[in-house]
Amino acid sequence: MLNASALTSDPQRSPADLLPSAATQDRQAGARVDLRLIATSDLHATLLPYDYCTNRPIRGRGLSEIARQIAARRAGAANSLLFDNGDFLQGNSLADYVAGSTRRRRAHPVITAFNTLGYDAVTLGNHEFNYGLPFLSASLAQARFPVVSANIATRLGRSPQRDRTFVPPYVVLKRVVRDREGRPHRLRIGVIGFAPPQIEVWDRDHLAGRIRMRDILAAARAWLPRLRAAGADVIVALAHTGIGPVEPLDGMENAATALASLPEIDAVIAGHCHLAFPGAAVPAGPGVDPERGLLAGKPAVMPGHSGSHLGVIDLVLSRSLTGGRRWLVQGASARLDVVDAGRDAPKHLLRAIGPDHRAALAWSRQVLGRTRVPLHTHFATVAPSAALELMAEAKAAHVRAALAGTAWDGLPVLASATPYRSGGRAGPGNFTDIAPGPFRMRNLSELYLYPNTLAALELSGAEVADWLEVSASIFRLVPAGSVDAPLLDPHRPAFFFDAIPALSYAIDLSKPARFDAQGRLADPAVRRIVGLCHAGRTVAKDDRFILVTNSHRANRTRVEGAAQVPVLPQGRRVQSVLADHLRSRGEVGAAPVRNWRFLPMPGTSVVIAAGEGSARHLADIAHYRPQALGTDSEGFSHYRLHL
Repeated sequence: MLNASALTSDPQRSPADLLPSAATQDRQAGARVDLRLIATSDLHATLLPYDYCTNRPIRGRGLSEIARQIAARRAGAANSLLFDNGDFLQGNSLADYVAGSTRRRRAHPVITAFNTLGYDAVTLGNHEFNYGLPFLSASLAQARFPVVSANIATRLGRSPQRDRTFVPPYVVLKRVVRDREGRPHRLRIGVIGFAPPQIEVWDRDHLAGRIRMRDILAAARAWLPRLRAAGADVIVALAHTGIGPVEPLDGMENAATALASLPEIDAVIAGHCHLAFPGAAVPAGPGVDPERGLLAGKPAVMPGHSGSHLGVIDLVLSRSLTGGRRWLVQGASARLDVVDAGRDAPKHLLRAIGPDHRAALAWSRQVLGRTRVPLHTHFATVAPSAALELMAEAKAAHVRAALAGTAWDGLPVLASATPYRSGGRAGPGNFTDIAPGPFRMRNLSELYLYPNTLAALELSGAEVADWLEVSASIFRLVPAGSVDAPLLDPHRPAFFFDAIPALSYAIDLSKPARFDAQGRLADPAVRRIVGLCHAGRTVAKDDRFILVTNSHRANRTRVEGAAQVPVLPQGRRVQSVLADHLRSRGEVGAAPVRNWRFLPMPGTSVVIAAGEGSARHLADIAHYRPQALGTDSEGFSHYRLHL
């Protein structure tokens, strides 16, 4: 654990004797200083424009792709600061390799990159905790910049200010800046960090009893006055949280707008949702101006993900000798830079991270086994998938062996599987697509991206049915006779979908969702899952099953009223279970079993989007008589399906 007291950082960037005396400062009342804030967010260990899963370069992604733009934005401003907004340690095979290796002499490559580029401060996102606290603490120990977060604690006190925070809640960066006349001034920039309070739930297996979370707004209200009292002239919120309502709600996951409404905050760096703001990706609403880049009237950016964008906020500060603040924000603008793909990365950055990239490549190319059939997720949300069935098979086999001789031995073991790579905001290349032949370590990350641990729950038949109802909530209501109705609800990511191959069932799209996007019961009278059977027998509500899932899903998908009993409290990583399954079997993969379907709706069609190469797999959805509708500007392939 890092020291939890607030930090003060003074890198001595200008000689002290250049600073004006008090008398000179009196004459400089009204001086204007231009301060530029440059930000990245949700990098997910994407340092180079390379997709380790598919073993190919990807343009328009990666910290190295925007490194020269960072340098250019710095060069274009007299005074600038560089921040990262969290979710930087997890997200690809490079991150998995580093977390699983015994290399202890080298710093984490992301930390190395941040050190090399001279980041001024960063905050933590939820995915920083995926590999556990010892790994996170060891990684942060190599940082040559402050790491802050005000609502992540190791112990909660009676009030947020009495919490023992995991990292310091804020930092005051002391800088010497120059005004428009070239005169130097002392400026104190306060930087405070926040993360989704759901971290405590999402990574419960790693963090139970070790990390406690505060509500973002409660922590902000407690720490911001202290930060201002510590002498901060300007306060920047590194908010790893999405853009939500301006009205504060207790425990809200997306709190950036409500946070911006607090009077002490001058600028907001948002993130977590992988959206681009300013821009059309975020709709206008109360307190949200996506055209000007304002949240509650404050300048704000959300710079995409994986190095897709660079956030730039320009503040105009005016010197004041009256009132409680020495400097006032007199003007501001916010914008995003899109990656200028193809520009050469700085050589010093490539030298710094090159050894880690080469080591990750060698690791990712190790052969674990072979697959007889293609393993893809292009159509995994509309038809059974061989990729999902392989995941379920591996998890179920592991748990059956683990439960032998226990009180649960003999209960039917079901396993759910999720298409984590299923397009969405990550683009048309974000689909699993493994060709028949060698199955390599990189394909493991392609099949199962996250370092979750295995979890098993004892559920009743009614609870299993509700689990599938939550999964089916990703689909829109489709009225009978609709033509080309959009199938997927854009507000519910496709990776919320679960299939359970050991069960057979149908989904009635003519019914509304039983559960809302938060997993809360919306309409107890409605059911989309019909004909639920196991081993040829109708599942009764009081039947008992073991459902194998992962730690994140078990913690997040809490069906209202369900008494879920964990039976594997010390689960292994799902990736390790899959790797062992491949090594022990040698050859895996079979044509998918048609265990679930949509109820027929004659005269009704829906449209879906799939990824690059999806046309090779149309046989998997032949029963829907698919028709290609073309490719959009992003590269997604669209299809009409006849229900």
